[in-house]
Amino acid sequence: MATLTLLDAQLAFGHVALLDHADFSLELGERVGLIGRNGAGKSSLLRILAGLEKPDDGSLQVQAGQRVIYVAQEPQLDLNATIFEAVQAGLAGLMAILEQYYSGEGDLEALQNQIEAQDGWVWEQRVTETLQRLSLDGSRVVGELSGGLKKRVALAQALVARPDVLLLDEPTNHLDLEAIVWLQDLLCEFKGSIITISHDRAFLDAVATRIVELDRGHLRSYPGNFAAYQTNKAEQLQQEAVINAKADKLLAQEEIWIRKGVEARRTRAVARIERLHKLRSAHAARRNAQGSVNLQLDTGDKSGKLVAELEDACKSYGGKVLVKDFSAIIARGDKVALMGNNGVGKTTLLKMILGQLEPDSGTVR
Repeated sequence: MATLTLLDAQLAFGHVALLDHADFSLELGERVGLIGRNGAGKSSLLRILAGLEKPDDGSLQVQAGQRVIYVAQEPQLDLNATIFEAVQAGLAGLMAILEQYYSGEGDLEALQNQIEAQDGWVWEQRVTETLQRLSLDGSRVVGELSGGLKKRVALAQALVARPDVLLLDEPTNHLDLEAIVWLQDLLCEFKGSIITISHDRAFLDAVATRIVELDRGHLRSYPGNFAAYQTNKAEQLQQEAVINAKADKLLAQEEIWIRKGVEARRTRAVARIERLHKLRSAHAARRNAQGSVNLQLDTGDKSGKLVAELEDACKSYGGKVLVKDFSAIIARGDKVALMGNNGVGKTTLLKMILGQLEPDSGTVR
């Protein structure tokens, strides 16, 4: 049974069709990986499915009673709130009903039924359990958190509402390796339906039960995870190339014929000319698959071999030591992978290397 259905959707920016009479349905319990090139319209499609935006044309049907929750790529959180308060914001609708009930306004019996239907009498316990499940300290202030921990708070805010459909836009952004594995397990255990935008192949292999590709305005569905998609996609592109090559060859032959002049009988020539017009129109309307970018930029002369030198560099925030007595030399041509859990100070160290932050002690050259 479909929980979400998008019918004949159209969406365009300028002359580029992001959705071109696109159809999509999400089945109960599915975990769909939504993929496509940057700028193809994936985030716009996700916001349409969340009911936050409307297509230029087409319709969205949501099964009655379904709770659809959307988690943005860059979550918008109250930086002055505690984590507990930020997660509680995911129950804003329920909290409004409770406030109305306790004030004695409206139909108290109807309000009580709504609260019971949402298991609202134990909302505090729900928030606490969600924080424990996601290993979050409810007393910490959101503004002090790293990007990865803020993403975890946004996920907690979504999960506390107990959604039937979870829409995730690049959920692995800002997460460390340990957190990505944790998220994979969390989503695989989730009882509802999921649509997630991601460029992380390993994540899609672990989570997705179906891949949907947004390609030149059309949605193409491939059963299985990302590895299965790659096999099916290669076969599809090969078939598409053969069909296009045949069409281009026929068009070239007909263009040569029309330039030589119409020599056949009139009725036959008219039909052939009409076919030529159709071939031209089809060729003009074709949106070819985009290739890889080969970008070359002029650069200035290379300076010396030294990129950065750190000697006994230290940096602390709020009494927490992030970098302690760190010494390193980074030379031209080095390729350094900077790893660590969320919040340990990776971005802080990077900013020190770039000269955007001064160390508390030690030197950075």
